[in-house]
Formats: sequence, structure tokens, C-alpha cells
Amino acid sequence: MHHVLDDPSGLSPRAVRFLRHAAERTSLDVSHWPTTDELPLLSSRLPGVDVQATLTLFRRAAARYGGLRYRSVAWSFEETVTLVPVPWEADDYGPEDREAMADLIAHDTAHPYAVWLRGDGAVVYCFTGPHSAPAVPVFPGVDAMLEAEALYQECATWIPVSLDDAPGLAAVEAHAARLTPIPEASGYTERWWEQDGFRLHIWKTFAAVFPGSGARWAVWARSRSGELAARTFLTQART
Repeated sequence: MHHVLDDPSGLSPRAVRFLRHAAERTSLDVSHWPTTDELPLLSSRLPGVDVQATLTLFRRAAARYGGLRYRSVAWSFEETVTLVPVPWEADDYGPEDREAMADLIAHDTAHPYAVWLRGDGAVVYCFTGPHSAPAVPVFPGVDAMLEAEALYQECATWIPVSLDDAPGLAAVEAHAARLTPIPEASGYTERWWEQDGFRLHIWKTFAAVFPGSGARWAVWARSRSGELAARTFLTQART
């Protein structure tokens, strides 16, 4: 398994450009990986989970993404994030946990939520307050998260057309069926579309992670003609 900076196979040209220009590789501390002696305890804490197979998946994730660092514009504080796929130790699991987890992202600023890698490869977010807070699946895999970051980075150089919160979301989302989806960057709570020189992004992640928060959406245009097309789309969606 090659590191994603050495072999970005499977990523779009956009994501490859993003990694080439914005990312670097740092060392990954694997001293906290579960030892052979911990495997029986892990198995007892996670009944029904194939612990060996899951740890193999986590090792492959560490080999592909470990130490990847970049300045993100997708996060609330536009911070530098580092991918550190390190499995939880047995004592990290509570009685309510039923799936294997690994830490995924190390933030360089304080955050009220964590980003983990689930045993099936999904990227999940969780509020780090009450221990009963749900782990919300956001992306089907790390590649999708990187694809979304690449879109954010590109949109930062585009014309902001509408950076709304929840108002009008239902109408805009319904009208999005007329646009071309960007499946490689979409997931369970994040979706992207692009057409006629503009992009639509709908994210329901924080609404799922923090009950009471609203879903959000935004539109960016590549050029003035794209801005005109975007405004026509929004007018049609709202009528």
C-alpha cells in the first residue's frame, strides 16, 4: 500500500492537484497500536467484530493516509489538519460501543467534535461532550473526504453566490435534481452538484452531530456567466 502522496490512484485530477499543491507528509506515531496481547480484550469489548480484519483495514489506512497534513478551508476555523489513523485501545471502548474505531484527524485548534475512522472504512463525526452522543457517518471513505476538501479549496477562489444557512434549503435541495451530482465528493450528510459553471453544496453534518443545528447550503460560480446561471437556478428553485 503506497501513501496517497506517492500514488493518488482512485482520486480525481482535482483532488490530485489539491494534494500536490496543498499537502505534505509528516511522521505517524504508531506506538499506541493494539498489541497481540490486547486482541482478546478487543474481541471481548466488540462482540461480533472481526478484530483482525478491522485492524488490517486500519493498517492499510495508516499506510495510505498516515501523516497527511494540509491547511483546510472545509473546517470551521480553516485550520491545519493531520490524518492520524490510529486504532482505539481496548480501554477506549464503552459498553455501548459496537463497532471498531480509529482516530482519524488531529486538529491544530480546539474542537467540540472528533473525526474517526470506522471499521468499515467510513469517516464519522462525533460530538465530544456526552458519551452517548451518536457517531454520525459523513463520508463512505477517506478519499471522499479529500475530494470534498479539494472542492472547498477550489470554491474559495470562485465567486460566492449564496452562502445561506437553512432558509430555502428544501426548495434548493429539491431543485438540485436538475444538476449533475459530484459523487466522488459526496457522502451521507454532504452532497455536491455542478452545472453551467456553478456548484451547489448541501451539508447536513452539523445538524446531525449537534441536535438543534440547521442544515446549510452554498453556491459558488466559476465566472460571471456561471454566476448568472446560478442565480437563474436559485430563482427557479424558490418559485
